[in-house]
Amino acid sequence: MIVECRIDDLLSLIGKKLTLKKLEDTLFLIKAEVEKIEGNIIEIEVNPDRQDMLSTEGLARAVRAFLHFETGLKKYPVKKSGKQCIVKTGLSKIRPFICCSIIKGIPTDDELIKEYMHLQDALTSTHGRNRNKASIGLYVYDDVKFPIFYGPQTPQKIKFIPLGYENEMDGPTIMTDHEKGVEFGSIIKNRNKWPLLYDSDNQVLSLPPIINSNHLGRLTTETENVFVEVTGTHLPTVHQALNIITAALAERGGKIESVTVVYPDGTIDETPNFTPVKMTIPIDEINKMIGLDLSGDEIVKALERTGYGADAKAQSVQVQVPRYRMDILHAVDVIEDIAIGYGFDRLQAAMPQTMTLGKVNPVTRLKNKVRDLMVGIGYHEIMNYIMTSPEILNNMMLRDEPIVTTSNPKSRNYSVLRNSLIPVLLDFASQNLHADYPQKIFEVGDIVIPSEAMETRVNQIPAVGCLMIDVKVNITTLMTEIGFLLRNLGLDNHFKFVSKKSPTFVEGRAAHILVKDKEVGFLGEISPDVLSNFGIAYPVVAFEISLPRSIRW
Repeated sequence: MIVECRIDDLLSLIGKKLTLKKLEDTLFLIKAEVEKIEGNIIEIEVNPDRQDMLSTEGLARAVRAFLHFETGLKKYPVKKSGKQCIVKTGLSKIRPFICCSIIKGIPTDDELIKEYMHLQDALTSTHGRNRNKASIGLYVYDDVKFPIFYGPQTPQKIKFIPLGYENEMDGPTIMTDHEKGVEFGSIIKNRNKWPLLYDSDNQVLSLPPIINSNHLGRLTTETENVFVEVTGTHLPTVHQALNIITAALAERGGKIESVTVVYPDGTIDETPNFTPVKMTIPIDEINKMIGLDLSGDEIVKALERTGYGADAKAQSVQVQVPRYRMDILHAVDVIEDIAIGYGFDRLQAAMPQTMTLGKVNPVTRLKNKVRDLMVGIGYHEIMNYIMTSPEILNNMMLRDEPIVTTSNPKSRNYSVLRNSLIPVLLDFASQNLHADYPQKIFEVGDIVIPSEAMETRVNQIPAVGCLMIDVKVNITTLMTEIGFLLRNLGLDNHFKFVSKKSPTFVEGRAAHILVKDKEVGFLGEISPDVLSNFGIAYPVVAFEISLPRSIRW
């Protein structure tokens, strides 16, 4: 992700004067690459797993540690505020979790408010999975009357002025008329009741995860004290998002206070929680993975340079992982940071102890040979995405074959994995009707079939598919070309065609392709109904063959 910072602001938070060259080199060594510098603006590409660096504050913290300006575990003191957030019953199947914090004494000007909002959006789109798992709200703390309440409400009874608007709206109107309702409404609008956050004076703070209120959720240059809440469906994700944004605001000089979240079953959660996660990693394991021979003290220095707390024992290192680092899932992640802290620029080149000889994978060799043969008989190769839509694969082809679907797709047009090449070839042809005829196109690529027998529950199969469109087509010519292909793959006298019935093809003009009595594909003249679905006016013949995973069948 690209993080845009003001250079003077970034250097101010780092606390030391750095040349742009030194800043760029340092960022590169901590896996953040400068994309562009223009005037006082610097654009930095940050790895998506480092959500703690998706802000000027997070980048400055990482640079300070790496350059030894402020090493070790960053501590964020948290004072108990005594304020409460009370969760009502009825949210368990809607959006059950909430975490809150209060940050007092933060600076605000127009540029800083934009930065706070940018971090909020960056976290909800990445860590929060486009607000599905977590969404963040910032509010004017001094205008909120505690305790606050988080509970379900009938959509028609939800009424407030949404952020950026002047007129009051009810819940259904927000979903249809507000841009955020249109964009994110699908997350909750099918529920009978929606989550609502409101205070003791019945002032609405927000309709999570859609939009804040314009009264309490609009920060201004006069705002000094901020109330932060994160709601979601996955409690660890909610905790982590709160920790990241709270720590970022604290980097600006804010003082953190906690809020007590009280759940319907009596569970109490004091948030935020910055207690570090402890891990113990053997020194031998660290050195084996990095390929160095570091002492315990050297490992501790490397860890402190990347923002960890650490203490070396006889045979291991005890590590304190910051709570804002949600990318640390395993000891391997910590070991990677040890290498970063040691310095990639200090690693010496060395010849490998074992020598290996690389060669082309057999299935790649077979694919390349098939490509050469298809080009040799006058076909043009195309390349399609492996993802497409269920309509193209099944509905428009007049069939109902099993499909591997994806969860939470960005678009229905790319929501399933193709289980055949012919449908996507027809879709390609339908978008190139202006080209001269005949059109002879092919693709060599993978198809994906659901399979409970496979460990991954899918079978990824290499295949070749081709089609020919012309004013007049001949299926005999197609069979001749298939014979040419198979004979040149060493299958002379080992293949045959057997009649096939399918609504996708014209009756009596389709066949199975058998190799050594095993069905490996099909051929035929595409049905006029299928062609009509794709908007193709000329006849089409096509074939598809599944390829083995080696050069031999």
